[in-house]
Amino acid sequence: MRSVAVLALAAAYLLGCTAGAWADCKLRGGEHVVLYGSADDPSVLAWDSAERLREYNAASFDEARALALHAIDLSPGTRAQVVSCRPDFVQSQTADVVGDAVGVLILTGSYRGLTRWVLSTDIRDVDRAKKQHH
Repeated sequence: MRSVAVLALAAAYLLGCTAGAWADCKLRGGEHVVLYGSADDPSVLAWDSAERLREYNAASFDEARALALHAIDLSPGTRAQVVSCRPDFVQSQTADVVGDAVGVLILTGSYRGLTRWVLSTDIRDVDRAKKQHH
């Protein structure tokens, strides 16, 4: 358990976590979450940088395809820990929706231990769900 905490702290540093950014984010550092896309496509693209996540969501089809080389495809239900957040950082090209870019430490699956960036809309909060059932 100690190694996970050390990894989370290192990931927060590497992802560029700043105190000001947290104020406007719905998620907090250390929260355990489940990653799940939409009902149509439940897998989640996790990016090597917040900038590429933003570029992908604003890109044309051809640009998005080229950018996809910088993402990994996570299975729905992958568990992660929030380590960073950039509020209102991602503008969708197909909708008038602005979302947070959330840095996560992947806790389960074949990409366990990696830090990546995901859309806030791909996150389901485990901590709050556990509290509601107890």
